[in-house]
Amino acid sequence: MKIEILKPEQCERVLSELIERFGFDKKIFDSFEFYRTKDNIYVCAKGAIEKAKAIAGVQDLGFAFARFGVNLKITTNIIQLIGKFAKKNFVILNNREAKLFIAGEDITFENEQMNATNGFVIVRFGADNLGVGFLRGLSLKNLLP
Repeated sequence: MKIEILKPEQCERVLSELIERFGFDKKIFDSFEFYRTKDNIYVCAKGAIEKAKAIAGVQDLGFAFARFGVNLKITTNIIQLIGKFAKKNFVILNNREAKLFIAGEDITFENEQMNATNGFVIVRFGADNLGVGFLRGLSLKNLLP
């Protein structure tokens, strides 16, 4: 298996961006190891990469963490795992909005979101993190896969 482990400075840049945007405590990333493909960053448990290298035929490891683009976009997978630790840039949907969001619809809010600024946001319903959206003013663009 050929894996390009994220260099420490690359990892620091990615995590700094996410910590700044969402208010995560850096400690929640301590048990993860990061590697990359052309456009994606993947995450797995610390030590898993070394173990996987010894196993013939391993093609993939862990799950998608973020995607490169104009901005770094954190994936729905990781949001459902660590989104509860975000201290800012999340929106909370009511029952009607959550049903629309899960169905793939964009949401238009009546009021400004108190915990979020324009850009990528974590979308929550109750205690559940549904995924990622892109907030611009009162409009939430649905980014569910």
